[in-house]
Amino acid sequence: MENFIVHDRIEQLKGKYIKAWRNTDKRFPVLGEEISIKEKIKREKAMNQFIKDLFSHLKQCPQNKDLQTAWKNSLSTRIKNFGEQSGVTEDVIDQDFVEALPTVTNRFIADAKVLNAEMKLENMLQALRNVWIMNLLQVLFAAKVDYTPAIFAYSMLYPYTDNYLDDPEVSFEDKQEVSKRFRHRLEGRQIEANNDYEAALFDFVGIIESQYRRADFKELYASLLAIHDAQCNSLMQHNEMSSPYEKDVLGISAKKGGASVLADAYLVKGKLSDAQVDFAFAYGVLLQLCDDLQDAKEDLENNQMTIFSVTLGKWPLDKLTNALFDFSNTIMTDAYEQLDHDKSRKMKSFLQKNLTLLICEAISQNQDFYSKEYIQAIEKYLPFRMTYTRKLYKKLKKKYSNFKSMSGYTFDEIILMATEDAR
Repeated sequence: MENFIVHDRIEQLKGKYIKAWRNTDKRFPVLGEEISIKEKIKREKAMNQFIKDLFSHLKQCPQNKDLQTAWKNSLSTRIKNFGEQSGVTEDVIDQDFVEALPTVTNRFIADAKVLNAEMKLENMLQALRNVWIMNLLQVLFAAKVDYTPAIFAYSMLYPYTDNYLDDPEVSFEDKQEVSKRFRHRLEGRQIEANNDYEAALFDFVGIIESQYRRADFKELYASLLAIHDAQCNSLMQHNEMSSPYEKDVLGISAKKGGASVLADAYLVKGKLSDAQVDFAFAYGVLLQLCDDLQDAKEDLENNQMTIFSVTLGKWPLDKLTNALFDFSNTIMTDAYEQLDHDKSRKMKSFLQKNLTLLICEAISQNQDFYSKEYIQAIEKYLPFRMTYTRKLYKKLKKKYSNFKSMSGYTFDEIILMATEDAR
């Protein structure tokens, strides 16, 4: 019964936010004050110096464990100071979240390394992003910012399931078979794993079950089934480019993103109010659309259909991006009942500013797909010049590729050591 209730609610919310998307303002967004060229150059110099100092410090990571503590503390101070200089201060973000984040990050990475010592940094960061989203939801829902078994297990499912489903080397038939068996486990069936990959998936479900009894949290498990089904449906976006009128391209993205953060929310709170369900779904749709814009070029190359990838090369992304700005502002400024408290308002304001920067960053990486007039207009509000931003990413990739510490550590090894508890 709960499966149908959650399914119907998701379908209702998908329709609500697709309608909200279609009603967005397609005019150029209001982005505050313009940033002068002089100020941009000043910020660029500060960023260059920070990157130079950061990589220099990373290369000096000592082998001696006793000396590593001071090295980690110094690294943390450098990053904190740069953040404050860039405007990330106590008055713009929840302090409980700021104070809890290092501990949560340390504990998650420690658990992930125990489970899979060979896990790539890229996948770990992917999982960590979901951990942090769940922590953000704790602030928005006026709950304690904490790290739980369910947060660990669900966040680990991201690099395991998403990357498997996106892997072009795995056949569609194999993906369908594994997805079918995983769905049985999400339903509560006790089935034997066929391989190590399935065993890991089933174990993550077991960890969630150890925190939330199925009999008491039926809607939570229905939400896990919903995101699983949405992920499987998103396979329809892969391997075949066709008209968006042939497939519900926007609906597939909206359902996947919305169901994902809705599951996050259930795993944070166990039970949700209607307002919390509504906001979690809306926030998930917004994050998915931001990701789709960020990955538009890569999705086009991989024949993955989103409203952005199917637009590339046919029409400029100008109006779609304007719609995304407006959609973001709408979600983050709406007064959702039970989220209208000081902590929530403060966090939503912080998220709104960062989502604007995220969209602007995506524009800079895809500027070839915008009109020249749009790029000239948007650049006035960006923290850096467009040319600098593009070069910055190339520079960081080169530094990453060529990185070698004085002690012979790789960049990934250094970052993982840096995130270990320095106390």
